[in-house]
Amino acid sequence: MVAGFDFAGGNDPGASDRHRQFNGLIQAWLQHPILGAGHGAVANVPRPPDVIAGIRSGNTVPWSYELWYLGLLFQTGLVGFALYTSGVVWIFWTGARIVHAGHPLGLELLPVLIGSLAFLIANATNPYLAKYDYLWIIFLPVAYINLWLLESPQRAASRLPLRWSLSFRPTSSSV
Repeated sequence: MVAGFDFAGGNDPGASDRHRQFNGLIQAWLQHPILGAGHGAVANVPRPPDVIAGIRSGNTVPWSYELWYLGLLFQTGLVGFALYTSGVVWIFWTGARIVHAGHPLGLELLPVLIGSLAFLIANATNPYLAKYDYLWIIFLPVAYINLWLLESPQRAASRLPLRWSLSFRPTSSSV
């Protein structure tokens, strides 16, 4: 993991690409630090020529960066980055509470959380989460948390503002 950020080179030929992306994304982010440049915005980051046309993200998806978290910071700014981060922190905090409480779901949720954390660490230098089909890594722990919340309506209702879960009662005409 740390080798992915060794900009001096070492044995990783992509180090110079990441170095250019790092500097370019930081400079682009400094132009819009609070709200960011917007999803789909492209920073002026020099990209190496494609070995095979269309394989590298430079031609087909220019808004995708190998340093995904810096790309997210550039595109969403401090506010968006903080919102995204708080969602992920909530997932891990709630998951840890389920595991710590000794709930039977905790036996399955613990390896899911560890795998999700490993995936999020790997995502720092590889844009896995930029692909739609990799988003399951975020939503799998959320599915376990939702199952835990649905198990006890009183527990779920106490965590929702204004007790939204108790305000709707299905009637025979709405079913």
